[in-house]
Amino acid sequence: MILTRLASPAGQDLGVRLLAPEEACDFEYWAARLVHVELLRNAVAVALYRLPLLAVPAGMGRRGGRMDMGFAGYAELAARELHGRPGFHGVAAVGTDVVWGEPVPQDLPPDARRQFFGLHAQPQNRPLTAYQWQVRHA
Repeated sequence: MILTRLASPAGQDLGVRLLAPEEACDFEYWAARLVHVELLRNAVAVALYRLPLLAVPAGMGRRGGRMDMGFAGYAELAARELHGRPGFHGVAAVGTDVVWGEPVPQDLPPDARRQFFGLHAQPQNRPLTAYQWQVRHA
C-alpha cells in the first residue's frame, strides 16, 4: 500500500492510497466489461477516503483512461502515484481528472468511445480467468 498526503486549503489532511486491484469497489464492473481482462494485472485501486476505484492501464487495444477524482489536489496526488506504472504512460492531472494514454478525441460517438476505452458494449457473462479465480479465492 502506498499513501501520499496533502493538506487541503481548509487544513484537512488528504490522502490517496494505492491498493491491489481486487480491493476496488468496481473491480467486478471492469472485469465484466473489459475486452482484454488481462489488463487487470497492471490495474491498481486508487483509494480516496474509504472508496477505492479501479485505474485500468492502457494497452491491448485500450488507448487511454481517466478517473474523476473530485478535487484537483487528489488528481495531482493520484497522477504522481500512477507515474511510471506499466500502462499509465503520459499520466497527468487535468483539473479534477487523472488521464493517461492517448487523449480522447472530441465528439466520439458512443460506440467509438467504448472501443477507445477497450470495453464491450454489454457486460460479459464469461467464466472466470485464472487471475480472477485467484483473486476471489485468496
